Amino acid sequence: MNRTAVEQIKERLSIDEVVGTYVKIEKAGKSYKGRCPFHNEKTASFFVSPERGGYYCFGCGAKGDIFSFIEQFEGLDFRGALKILADRAGVPLVFDQKADGERDQLFRIMEDATRYFEGELAKAPLAQSYVTTRGITPETQSAFRIGFAPDGWRHLHAHLRNKNWNDMLIEKAGLAKKREQGETSMKYEVGSPSELYDRFRGRIMFPIQDSSGRVIAFSGRILLDDGKSAKYLNSPDTPLYDKSQVLYGLDKAKSDIRTRGYSILVEGQMDLVLSHQAGVKNTVAASGTAFTDSAVGEAGVVSNLGLVRRLSPNIIIAFDSDSAGRKAALRAAGIALSLGMDVKIADLPEGKDPADMVRDDPESWKEALRNAKQVIEFELTNVIRDTPDPRKVPGALRLRVFPFLARLDSAMDQAHFVKMIADKAHIADDAVWQDLRAVEKTVKTAVAGTSAKPISPSTSVSQNSERTTPAQKVSAHMDMVERRMMGLLSLMEGSAIPIAAVFRENIKSIAGDTYDLLIKKTAPNVSDLTFEAEAFFGTETERWEIHMKELVVNYEENKISEELIRTMHDLRVAEKAGDTVRMGELAKRCQDLSMKKAEVLKSRR
Repeated sequence: MNRTAVEQIKERLSIDEVVGTYVKIEKAGKSYKGRCPFHNEKTASFFVSPERGGYYCFGCGAKGDIFSFIEQFEGLDFRGALKILADRAGVPLVFDQKADGERDQLFRIMEDATRYFEGELAKAPLAQSYVTTRGITPETQSAFRIGFAPDGWRHLHAHLRNKNWNDMLIEKAGLAKKREQGETSMKYEVGSPSELYDRFRGRIMFPIQDSSGRVIAFSGRILLDDGKSAKYLNSPDTPLYDKSQVLYGLDKAKSDIRTRGYSILVEGQMDLVLSHQAGVKNTVAASGTAFTDSAVGEAGVVSNLGLVRRLSPNIIIAFDSDSAGRKAALRAAGIALSLGMDVKIADLPEGKDPADMVRDDPESWKEALRNAKQVIEFELTNVIRDTPDPRKVPGALRLRVFPFLARLDSAMDQAHFVKMIADKAHIADDAVWQDLRAVEKTVKTAVAGTSAKPISPSTSVSQNSERTTPAQKVSAHMDMVERRMMGLLSLMEGSAIPIAAVFRENIKSIAGDTYDLLIKKTAPNVSDLTFEAEAFFGTETERWEIHMKELVVNYEENKISEELIRTMHDLRVAEKAGDTVRMGELAKRCQDLSMKKAEVLKSRR
């Protein structure tokens, strides 16, 4: 790819413009600030610098430029982020396919397969009739690139081989599979040199796309049910596709989710396609995907619900009204609640799914969404309806309602629903609270095993102060002071402020033998530290000297405290060993350090 395209994109799109479409940011001096989209926080610690063309979060350490922001926020690789930004900036992209790696080749083979399926649908009257009967218009069919896999063992495979794709890539893309042990050769053409056969046969094909719109997988709905094959068949996990990281239709829904402030989660592809056709375009589908209990996996990859939560924390779940649909909806609701989302459930008419409602009366679908209830209220209503014996209601509440209530972070929200439960179930408030606390212990223990709080780069000790030693407290404060001191020093030196040289010599003197270690720690991150200092201390250069003096005093105090703690430890060891000479030396050293610390503290006043 021509490097000029990247530079053109950077020239046309500013960092605040790009980030501002995803995150609410406010002016803060030369920079902008807002709440970090990469971890939960109540106080804004996320800063965006137009001057530097980058962003930085004090809380979780997320940083980068417009490309890395899109990569992190949308869960994409660089090419995916490049595609989104190039489309937005109006910059054409031209890639040298000879330089493509395997991943890029897989994207190309998936695109070839999509075009093949689209072409086959146009040639299959029965498949076209099915799509039309379901109420899908030609415009919608084209927008979602719906296709058809003909009923035959090697049609797609032969097409891809004719386009010079090899069997290894065809199989790796999840488009074909090898014959399994025990399968007869009757399924294959006589004399075929390949053991591969098409994974999808006789199915209406729905391409699953990543956030940038590239096809990464397929979900196929059987056209003629033979009573033996699965109704839906989805791509296996591949280098492009992990079902826990993707939601069908998210690439088309993300803009409306941001603008409307909530998402709608449905089960199937038809539900989603027809919902979008009815104008409800903030809809995503769970079909062909899977949910996990964490927003970010162990490898640092964002989960599908984690991506949706970044766009908006509000979600309506609208699954089928049958028993299986209700169970799936409540499971998804519990996961969404554990991710900090506000969850509502749409109560659909019995025997209806969203696709049926849109086809019969689009307004009924919109009305069901408007009447969606918060999941706790929804399930509370179901419990009271399903449990005519009042004596069994408390047990049903503990089993079906309290696990959701226990996941709420807000005490005020909990109090609201506790009162609602007490009023509707005719149970005393105190009894509801008592049972809730018991359920909370179980739920929070389970959630703790799958959730992790972000760790601040300036924090090196446990958040539990009862388990933090004095030495750890000093070390934690020291890290923070060092970050701010070295960042501000770099900022002053970069602004050619003369007194910066004096402060650097002071720091050298205080650090002594540890100065080289200090430089080694901070040098690789000096740009981030400078950015952090600018955001933290502002742009009033006349006040930088005041801040710097305070930081240097804190630094010296901490260095003395660290040495004092080490010396006192050595003194206790000498006492246990009965080494009186060593005890005398260390006791004198402790006295000298204490006096030195007192002088430093006095200079601060």
